[in-house]
Amino acid sequence: MNSLKFFLLSTITVFAISCETDSPNAKTLDTEINAVEDVSVSENILKADATPQSSSSLASNGCSNVIIFNGHAYAACGREIEVIALRSKERSLINIPADDITVDRSTGTIFIQSQNSISSLNTSNPLQPIVTATTSTPFGLFSGIAAANGVVVTSGGTSNTRVFTYTSRSIRTARNGISVVDNRTGSPDVTVVPTSNGARAFYSQDLGSVRNWGIQIVDLNTNGAVTATPRVTTLSPGPLRNSFNLFTPANFPVESEFLNNKLYVAHFASNSVEVINTNTRNTEPSIPLGFTPVNISTDGTSLFVIGLNGNTVRMINPRNKNVSTISIDNLQQPRGIAVTNQYIAIADRSQGLVLFKR
Repeated sequence: MNSLKFFLLSTITVFAISCETDSPNAKTLDTEINAVEDVSVSENILKADATPQSSSSLASNGCSNVIIFNGHAYAACGREIEVIALRSKERSLINIPADDITVDRSTGTIFIQSQNSISSLNTSNPLQPIVTATTSTPFGLFSGIAAANGVVVTSGGTSNTRVFTYTSRSIRTARNGISVVDNRTGSPDVTVVPTSNGARAFYSQDLGSVRNWGIQIVDLNTNGAVTATPRVTTLSPGPLRNSFNLFTPANFPVESEFLNNKLYVAHFASNSVEVINTNTRNTEPSIPLGFTPVNISTDGTSLFVIGLNGNTVRMINPRNKNVSTISIDNLQQPRGIAVTNQYIAIADRSQGLVLFKR
């Protein structure tokens, strides 16, 4: 283990110990610094209100991430999964542990990550998903999971990344470690999109000292084999301005979303959404936000960004980079977001799974 990886792992271990203690007097890291606001946000910010749905979250410990699939929102809520039907607003709480959640839309299979395992879910009964397969695999803290075109990828956090393939009843390790990804301080998140030959993974990278950041692209075939590893694209440098204890295991704030051959990275170091042209792997002018972003989603047309703390969602038009603000009154600690053309679902560490009508 190199010294930089040891530094991050040691720091995160302190955070993990503090999170396991329910006492309000539990020790936290003393690295908390107030986020510096970017005052260069466009003045053409419009405001619109989202309509909260009446039912309250059932989750007992808040939620860390959320997806929308087949008319339902599914949230990873630590010791459980919460589901809500978008139209009827019917909710259910499933006793299945989940720190992170994703869906392979090519097969309709949902995957969850919990501590040292990943599982696939069958959603034939959307409000009562069941586990169909599980495999054990070590994760470092702040790892992520993503899936596309029959391939499942974990970023590994401070441990090795892994690639899996699967059937309806099994999950198989196809690749244990990718050197160009793992020879870094850490890989806190990954986004995967389908390609004609398999899938393309975009790994968020801590390139060193928890202050240098980048995106590493890895191309995979449908068997999970690595076919290409282009050069890393660097992002704006900068130290983490907040304590690690503000983030859940699945939400280190270098999250990304793919839209129209561009990768949009919600990046805390620049208080902006940074843009990468995935054809050239070059960066384009960023989109300033004026707050610390923690996650990003798309409805296929616009981008939606939530901040570390706050009751607003920023909606971005990627064509002209205009930013509008959607006010949402009862958010406290938003960490995950999923969007359709009618609904916004937010995973909140305090409020659980929150649903809004656009």
